[in-house]
Amino acid sequence: MRYNLPVFKKPYLLWCFLFLFASALHAQTLTLYSFPPPHPYKWRSPHSLLISTIRNYYTKTKYQPSRMLGHMVIELKKDTAVFLTGMVSDEISDMKNSLLKEKVGLGILYKLVKGHLEETSQVQAELTMRTALSKAAFISFKISDSAYHYLLAFIDSFKLRGYDSLYNGSNMPRAGKGSGCTAFGMSLLELINALLPEYSDKWAVHIKVPEKLIGDESAQKKVKLRRILFSFRWAGNDQPHRQLVLYEPYLIYNWVNDIWMTEHNRPGTRYTFLQVGGARGLLVDCSPCIPISPMFTR
Repeated sequence: MRYNLPVFKKPYLLWCFLFLFASALHAQTLTLYSFPPPHPYKWRSPHSLLISTIRNYYTKTKYQPSRMLGHMVIELKKDTAVFLTGMVSDEISDMKNSLLKEKVGLGILYKLVKGHLEETSQVQAELTMRTALSKAAFISFKISDSAYHYLLAFIDSFKLRGYDSLYNGSNMPRAGKGSGCTAFGMSLLELINALLPEYSDKWAVHIKVPEKLIGDESAQKKVKLRRILFSFRWAGNDQPHRQLVLYEPYLIYNWVNDIWMTEHNRPGTRYTFLQVGGARGLLVDCSPCIPISPMFTR
């Protein structure tokens, strides 16, 4: 492709143009890939959540790993350099033991377990397969060069502090209080000032978990599955409860595809529509966003 550069009478205008031109050619991106679970989780009540969890636990898939909870993969890209990662649990197979033997009940939603950040080599093959087969959706954010390096520095510091070994818990990665895969992705958006209220509204589950359904092994408080099975509503405001805000891979996957269905080819949309293999994606320009500080909250 040939580019015809305009003639500038003032040298500083030429330098400004060349800077913007180079930035357009070498834009950096942060991309969040959402892998849906085998079946959608039903969050209408504790009962429906338990049934859908059991269904996903026993569903056999051709994908390895199966990602029964869904998953989020983070990509940072600059020119030809591509960095991939994602927070994963080292103890996902122990979920059955936690529910049946330890009887933690819905305390499993807050249980802190060992985890780690995946490396690019561990993620690349699965990402390629899932995008080819439409088993992923993504949203890309065009970011500044300073934001790109800031996020890389955060990920390095996250590992150095040992925070990457803490999975789930309070899902507060910047505070070192555990992180799921989606919470880690949201912390990156937060750091570059790109976490919009719309994302919390559309991508996250907001529920009040009754304290009576939250077991605690250290306090000898046990909750049998039968109790959850016959609980058909979440707690009211006047009942003892714990708030849960959980970004859900399926909700993000569904949201991206819904935007494609409703706004693709619509004039005036704020999204640029992308496609990788069979996977649909959106591009949002966040290059003017200024990273926030401090990087960590403790």
